[in-house]
Amino acid sequence: MPAGTRYSLTTKFAALFGVFAVIVGTLVCVVTYDSYRRSMLEHYGKYALGAAKLASSILDPDELLRYAETLERDERYGVIEAELDSIRRSLDVKYLYVQMPVGDGEYMYIFDIYDPEDEDAIDTSLGARDYYDESFKTVQLAMSTGEPTKGLDITVSRYGYLASAYVPIPRKDSGIPFAYVGVDISMDYILEFLMRHFAVIASATAAVMALCSTALFFLVRHSVVNPIKAVAEKTGEFTRNVNDVNFKELTIRSNDEIGDLSVSVNVMFGEIRDFASRLADETERRVRIQSELDMGKTIQESVLPRIFPPFLNLPDAAIFAGMTPAKEVGGDFYDFFVVGENKLAVVIADVSGKGVPAALFMMVARTLIKTHALSGGEPHELLAAVNAQLCQNNDTGMFVTAFVGILDTKQGILRYANAGHTPPVLLRGGQALWLPIAPGLMLGALENVSFAAQQTEFGEGDLLLLYTDGVTEAMDTEEEFFGDERLIELMSAKAQEAAAGTMSPEELIQAVGAAIERFADGAEQADDITMLALRNIAPRP
Repeated sequence: MPAGTRYSLTTKFAALFGVFAVIVGTLVCVVTYDSYRRSMLEHYGKYALGAAKLASSILDPDELLRYAETLERDERYGVIEAELDSIRRSLDVKYLYVQMPVGDGEYMYIFDIYDPEDEDAIDTSLGARDYYDESFKTVQLAMSTGEPTKGLDITVSRYGYLASAYVPIPRKDSGIPFAYVGVDISMDYILEFLMRHFAVIASATAAVMALCSTALFFLVRHSVVNPIKAVAEKTGEFTRNVNDVNFKELTIRSNDEIGDLSVSVNVMFGEIRDFASRLADETERRVRIQSELDMGKTIQESVLPRIFPPFLNLPDAAIFAGMTPAKEVGGDFYDFFVVGENKLAVVIADVSGKGVPAALFMMVARTLIKTHALSGGEPHELLAAVNAQLCQNNDTGMFVTAFVGILDTKQGILRYANAGHTPPVLLRGGQALWLPIAPGLMLGALENVSFAAQQTEFGEGDLLLLYTDGVTEAMDTEEEFFGDERLIELMSAKAQEAAAGTMSPEELIQAVGAAIERFADGAEQADDITMLALRNIAPRP
């Protein structure tokens, strides 16, 4: 940066403080307008009050009381009305009236003088009654003090935008006010006059502002706009040529904050180059990892049985299963296979954690469970054997929950064992029941664990739903779980269809999936949703 005197932007803009002319002009306009408005209102207040006093001077209180009591017009009434109208026309007021309060918030007309051609006027006659509007407090004050109003009472009502003055009329005997003369002057004329005055002030202010703005424009363009434009152009050029080694840095010879900005921008260019290089390397690495995850997910899903019906040589059982994966590679899996004559094994499991380690652990657990099941072991025995193998060298501390069942379709018996998994739902006889599950530890958590052997009748019309915790722990936009209660309510609603034989395993899984989707209402799926439904078609022996 060149040596010499440093002038900051604040100092440069100080030369433009002629812009104060705008502020001063605006203040002059506002103050002048306000002062003139006050003066105008004071003048018209005195004017209206004078008109009201003039009208009251020709009125006889006894005559007014007589008219108020009899409500009858006579020749004298017409004379008074003509005199009041003469005052109204000569003083150019909009309304001149004599009213008498007759109740809380209500008044009665004695005289009402107005221009017959006035479309805003409402025809009133002797004795007509009406209710006060915004003027009630002003009238009430004048009547209580016996003094004319000070200043104008400005109101907006069905009669228009009016400025009013009131003069009380006292009784002759007691001196207590019983009626008052009111004069209304249209505010439209006053506002029109004020607006013309304001237009003159505003025009003068605009001229000053234009002069100051022109001077400000040229100075700001030279001191600020052109340098910032150069920064913007150079930044755009840099974004198009981030990796260009021949890129020329920004050069602004300015001994102020703009000059400092150019130095900072050049430093930023260098840092962005370094970041862009690191980002490219990181992006390439992430793309490679994501590609591997996608491939792992595809492999994981491909090992799950997907052909239905799966066993044409086992017509006594109907089965359907499916998994709706979350974004990550997960650890859910299901499986089913024939383990003997008229015997079908079903498995559902959920590995702790997510990602590649969970997927690998899932593949190992699935292989071990299927191997031991095909060797002819009972569900509780094969779970014990699988647990022993998974505990060996399990340095990661991973575990898997699992449910294994073997259905004898001819005998109508389901033998099963559970390793810490969610309890299945059994639809039987038009009811939905939780399948009784004995407590059991998950696989891979602790060595030398035994599992309870359980069984239940499972004949024609019975339908069993196995699922992972992705079903009951599905969340909506408020982060509320779908939960066991909603699941059992849904199963209860489907139990009659299952008992009637009109609910297939596939339809049951589709119903649960649709209910979860409605509940989630667009919320992101956090876990795999895996389900397997089994039905024995053969009647009980």
